Amino acid sequence: MKQRILVIILICTLELILISGCERKPAIKLPLSYYPLAKRLTPDGMLAHNPTVSGGKISFAAYVDDNYEIYTMDFDGANLKRLTYNDTSDYRPAFSPDGSRIAFISFIRYGQSNDEIFIMDADGRDQVRLTENTTPDGGPVFSPDGKRIAFEASRNGNSEIYIMDADGGNQTRLTHSNTDNHCVAFSPDGKRIAFASYNASASGVRSDIYLMALDGGDRKQLTNNGFINSNPSFSPDGKLIVFDSNRNGNSEIYIMDADGGNQTRLTNNTFIDTSPVFLPDGHRIIFVACKSTTDQLGIYIMDLVISNQ
Repeated sequence: MKQRILVIILICTLELILISGCERKPAIKLPLSYYPLAKRLTPDGMLAHNPTVSGGKISFAAYVDDNYEIYTMDFDGANLKRLTYNDTSDYRPAFSPDGSRIAFISFIRYGQSNDEIFIMDADGRDQVRLTENTTPDGGPVFSPDGKRIAFEASRNGNSEIYIMDADGGNQTRLTHSNTDNHCVAFSPDGKRIAFASYNASASGVRSDIYLMALDGGDRKQLTNNGFINSNPSFSPDGKLIVFDSNRNGNSEIYIMDADGGNQTRLTNNTFIDTSPVFLPDGHRIIFVACKSTTDQLGIYIMDLVISNQ
């Protein structure tokens, strides 16, 4: 009897190993030699921007009622839900790591009119203002431990990167430059921050992606091609970064190693592809795209690993 039980346990264990092995996708190796297929998640008539993810949810901003409001949906586009109902634009949402809260930008219409950072529960309740300045604050992103928020602010002329506690306290400036710094992204281990630095000159506007330590030091440039490279997002294992770039004419999605190597184009469309974000599985990316002259910008998803690879 004991031998029979041991045999059954062994068979079940082997089945689990085989099943998990079949479901496990191969590691992503750069450069890729193909363009992944993409599928639209948001309704065709909905103008949508600024996607972010946590767990099984996507949060984004959509244009409705003459301004932008924040929505959530599942990874397959189901369970679309509106979270904000304000008489002003709410956008650039960012999930906390545990998915319980969302930081976002809200435009203050009255008094000192500008963008400020707010936080709310993931169902849209308990909206609390975190910043209050005479100049815009924006682009909030939670640290991996959920204790801090990095953001961009124009308090000294140009836009710089700041960091604060998740309740708005201890606001500290990290970058000190003569360029405009935007598009903040934490590495999964919380030790580094990626961002885009914009510079305008007589030859035009360019931006490059940089990495830096949490104190603003140890700055490293990852792109250097004279075009606009922006919106970096780390893979869950921290080995890859997706971003957008107009180096081939219009904005397309690219991927590279976290040290800037093996920069590879992922999309090849006539119209805009921008704002990529890794999903937690590390094999899929959501992004914003427009596919025709009559198409609204919407949220799309693509799988970096094809089945026959």
